[in-house]
Amino acid sequence: MDRQNKVWGERWLLRKDSTHAVSFLKLHPDCRCSWHCHTTKFNLFVILWGKVKITTEELGGVVRDVVLTEGQCFTTRPGQFHSFYSVEASGMLEEMYVEYDEGDIDRVRLGEALNV
Repeated sequence: MDRQNKVWGERWLLRKDSTHAVSFLKLHPDCRCSWHCHTTKFNLFVILWGKVKITTEELGGVVRDVVLTEGQCFTTRPGQFHSFYSVEASGMLEEMYVEYDEGDIDRVRLGEALNV
């Protein structure tokens, strides 16, 4: 398990592949991550304990704050600037992923696939 020290606490990378990554974030109280966005990734934050404020830039440049507590979650989309702030010592899961396309399937009959 890859473990990184950050200004705001620790990131423990739990799983990573070509389409997503899952990390546990242990947040120090009164700390903030940098204002940033991702080109292709969504971010899902799930609060395990504590209190975290997530700030996002919405369409039209409107800035929005959401305060989350245990059991709550929040998702940011690709290109959406965001930051999180730990109101108190907190733990959260972060999943970064690319968009799932349910229609991403091309079906053929078995006989056609086997050329019989």
